[in-house]
Amino acid sequence: MSNQPLICEECGQSEPDVEAMPDPFSTALYPEEPDHRQMPLCPPCAVRRFEDS
Repeated sequence: MSNQPLICEECGQSEPDVEAMPDPFSTALYPEEPDHRQMPLCPPCAVRRFEDS
């Protein structure tokens, strides 16, 4: 596994706390769906995508 930080898909920043996670937008809208797209997000962008849903 690479030690390089991921780049946030929303803001383009390469922060050490960027994580690959299920899309917070689709997860909030369709919680019953078992398979959500994985996307690298920093915490502020993850919160923003969740709030936008």
